[in-house]
Parts: sequence; C-alpha cells; structure tokens
Amino acid sequence: MGVTGGCFEPPVSSHFAAGKQDQWRVTTHAGGIRSGFTLLEVMLVLGVLAVFAGMTVPSVMRMFGQQKLTGSAERVRSAIASTRIRAIESGIIYQFCCETNGSRYVVVPFEPDHANSQQGGGATLLSRAAGRLPAGIVFSSVNFRGAGATSGTPAAAGSSHKLMPGALDGLPNAGDLAGANWSTPVLFHPDGAANADLEITISDPKMQHIKLRIRAFTGAVSMERLVAGKR
Repeated sequence: MGVTGGCFEPPVSSHFAAGKQDQWRVTTHAGGIRSGFTLLEVMLVLGVLAVFAGMTVPSVMRMFGQQKLTGSAERVRSAIASTRIRAIESGIIYQFCCETNGSRYVVVPFEPDHANSQQGGGATLLSRAAGRLPAGIVFSSVNFRGAGATSGTPAAAGSSHKLMPGALDGLPNAGDLAGANWSTPVLFHPDGAANADLEITISDPKMQHIKLRIRAFTGAVSMERLVAGKR
C-alpha cells in the first residue's frame, strides 16, 4: 500500500497488470484496419459501375445526337433567313437550294448578276453562300404546299434541279456544287415573300428529324421541335 498526496492507493498485482496489458494488445490487434480489398469486393464494385454506365451512356449519346441535329437545323434556318435578307437588300430574287437526300445547300441569285447592274455600269457580282451539314445529317424532304407546287408532295430522291449558268460564280467549290442533285429552289422576292408555303425536313441516322416551315406571304421561317425516332 502507499499514500500519495494524502490519498489511499490499493496495491496492484503485477499479474493483474500483465493480464490487462495482454488483453489490450489482443483487442488492438483484432480491431485493426485492413490494408486492402478482397477480389469479391472489387468485382462487386466493377459490376455496379458497369450497370451504371450501361444506363447512362445511351442517354448521353442520345442527348449529343439531338444537340447535333438541333444545331444543324438552326444553321439551315439562319441560311434561309439570310436568303430573304439578300433578296430585300439587292432587289433581286434569291434562291435557297438544298441537296436532295444530301447535306449541302446554297444561297445564290435566281436572276443573272447583270440584272442588278446600273445603267452604263458593269455587272455587279452578288453575294452568295454555301454550306454543308455535319456528317450523318441530311435533307430528307422538301415539301411544297403553295400555289404553283404539287401540294403535299416531297422532293423525291430522283428529282433534279440544275442551277442556271453563273449562279455559283464566286464560290470556292463551284465546280463540285454544279453537279449536285438540287431540290426545287425556295425563292424569295425583293418584298420578302417566298414563292410558296413549304417545309424542309432534316433528319439523322437515328430517325430523329426537325422540320423548318416557311410562310409564303411573309417569308418567315420557323423551326419545330425535334421529333425522336422509334427505339
């Protein structure tokens, strides 16, 4: 026994202390942290990740495809609107032509350049533009519904419209564009009106499509919502 600072301390047996120390050591060893994972645990985690990827990847790819198609339709809508603006600013009829079941399109004068030349002056080369849709995106139909067109009849794959000589002058790839199979042109007059009510359908390999509608009276072009293909 001993007295420390006026307090009584019971004697501690050396065997009892040693037993407590051994018990502490065993407990510490049994509750220690493992340094790795078993093969079963790793395979389980990989399986969960594979299922998750299988559920999310198709949705992400479909979203990218829809964005690609929507961006393409917006580009064409802008090109059609610019055709109308060119006709108003130049006082000359302009035409928008797209490649039947293809990806190319052009914005060119419907009348010869010399029709815009001033008296006593030379011919003025009018502005032109050409573009191409991304790979896999095509013009699937051009459906005229106004007067002077076959109502409700889309442009067939075999239909062919040849541009007038000189219409492609000034474009860097004029020679290549001259041999394209063009749809019936969409004409815009100097007052901004179009030659007919019509719709242009743009589609992708997933059978998704977007329609652009043109009003004959105003020449305004609108873009409808994307229609998803059948799964």
